[in-house]
Amino acid sequence: MNFDSDGSGLGSDFVRQPAGDDVTQAAVANPQAVGASDRALMHGIAWSAASKWLTQAVSWGSTIVVARLLTPNDYGLVGMAALYLGLVALVSEFGIGSAIITLRDLTDDAIAQLNTVSVLVGISIFGLSFAAARPLAAFFHSPALVPVVLTLSISFILGACKSVPNAILQRDFRFRTLATIDATRAVFGAGLAVALAMAGFHYWALVLSEVCGVAVAMAFTIMKSPRRFAIPHLATIERAITFSRQVLVGRVSWFIYSNADFLVAGRVLGQAALGAYDFAWTLTNLPVEKLTSLVSNVTPTVFASVQDDDAALERHVLSITEGIAILAFPIAIGIGLVSKDLIHGVFGEKWAGAIVPLQLLAIYTALRSVMPVIPSALLVRGKTRFLMYHGVVSAIIFPVAFFAGSRYAGTAGIAGAWVVLYPLSCIPLLYVACKVVTSWGKYWRALRGATIATTAMAIVVFATGRLISPAHPALLRLFIQAGVGAVVYSAILLALFPNRIAAIRRTVRDAF
Repeated sequence: MNFDSDGSGLGSDFVRQPAGDDVTQAAVANPQAVGASDRALMHGIAWSAASKWLTQAVSWGSTIVVARLLTPNDYGLVGMAALYLGLVALVSEFGIGSAIITLRDLTDDAIAQLNTVSVLVGISIFGLSFAAARPLAAFFHSPALVPVVLTLSISFILGACKSVPNAILQRDFRFRTLATIDATRAVFGAGLAVALAMAGFHYWALVLSEVCGVAVAMAFTIMKSPRRFAIPHLATIERAITFSRQVLVGRVSWFIYSNADFLVAGRVLGQAALGAYDFAWTLTNLPVEKLTSLVSNVTPTVFASVQDDDAALERHVLSITEGIAILAFPIAIGIGLVSKDLIHGVFGEKWAGAIVPLQLLAIYTALRSVMPVIPSALLVRGKTRFLMYHGVVSAIIFPVAFFAGSRYAGTAGIAGAWVVLYPLSCIPLLYVACKVVTSWGKYWRALRGATIATTAMAIVVFATGRLISPAHPALLRLFIQAGVGAVVYSAILLALFPNRIAAIRRTVRDAF
């Protein structure tokens, strides 16, 4: 669970990038030079991917251990706090990081002023959280929520202090540094969560590991990119503030509709139901989040550097979409297919309430994995007003659907609302993207390999699960289905799309 405020395709054959922390000065100074943005993109994705997947095993191991030591009530309590804290984290950042990355002509003095604004907003939100803690606890009928909110609110100041330095690292293509910081935070937080859970800290294991993880990330970010402060003058930073405000409205709207399911589950169904739903969400999204974070950490920078180069922007959008789909589709759908054996065999019977939401959320997660790249591309195309309106409409429709679903079928109804509504909400985004960035035919070709291979895998894994006797241990059934699925998926890709796989291999090799 991450309250920090800071959403890969590998298709082309790129020129080898020399090893190092940053792209060459020539690439940064002239990002539209032939191949420069390609190398920058792959350099960032390569280092970020290496960091993310190295820490993935640590995160999963931590989740398994902590889930066995804690209860659904523990996860539910922290999930309630996350609803409020995630929203105000977006407000506390105020979109300043996006403005620094996208508006590449900001002066050092303007950036220093924005650094001051960021910290002041973070401190203000920290104070607001103290006033909101008790009303929030009363809303959820959970007095224990007060100290949890107060403690987690420290993250607002910590995150505000690192917001501008983090944006500078992204703008300067220092992806290896960012990947190292992210990996350090993940490993430290996972280890601390396990240690505290084993020591009997219950939900405080989740709370303290989160705050300490943000503190570690802040310290390393400022160390690598120290920035000065300056007294803000509106005349100097008005353009950046206007841009930030438009981005902020879209982000807040996104947060409302993407987290309304947790609010409804906690308020209508109770703490235990929220805990089971939150756990199902974590299981389906944990691997995919590692991929989408590559998009959020790398592509805004590269997209901004080629915002005036139509061909380069289209190439990046399609290659990233293809790569994420190839990696994320089988993981998301596979987790849904083996959900019953996964829950019973790995996490225990107490989490049985997460099985049905897990199965439904897997479908939504597969589509969600490839979508963050579209808003990033539309942002540099100047479609901020469209993104804002799309977010506002979604923020109205989704909560109503979640409430109706919860009354009809509990947590399964909430997850089902995602499966029905999210694809519909993606249509306007794709329609605009296929007018100003790419075309429908090219976009489908980017998804074709992963879609066909995942469909074949799903059919075979489903049949395998029906053929294996229910009397076999859940873990054995899980390993057999996972193994069969991996073999089928890989075989289909290699047999039907060998050229794409070969291009991906060359791209990853050249990126390093």
